[in-house]
Amino acid sequence: MQKLVEHKIEVDEKITHGVKLPETMFLYAVDTQHLVLTTRPNKTLEEKAIAKEKVKVFDEKSKYVIVIPAKIYNFYRLEESDYTVMVSEKEPTTIIIAV
Repeated sequence: MQKLVEHKIEVDEKITHGVKLPETMFLYAVDTQHLVLTTRPNKTLEEKAIAKEKVKVFDEKSKYVIVIPAKIYNFYRLEESDYTVMVSEKEPTTIIIAV
């Protein structure tokens, strides 16, 4: 039996400009260089996405910890890669991760 491993990324809570993130978000692997996290399903992203997963979000002091499924974390090599975390100006709870 394979052991399940959780992979996490941390995001400073200031990035959402004071808007609280929910406990569950939707993660879309849009292409080989971008991940998008949204608070609710997004039909446009679902049509384009390589993969879609529900992810857990934990509020810890001054940061959010987002649990990323191992298959996505490993595919994007997030443990090895530099990545940039951004938010949409119109939707501060939409998080974009550029690898």
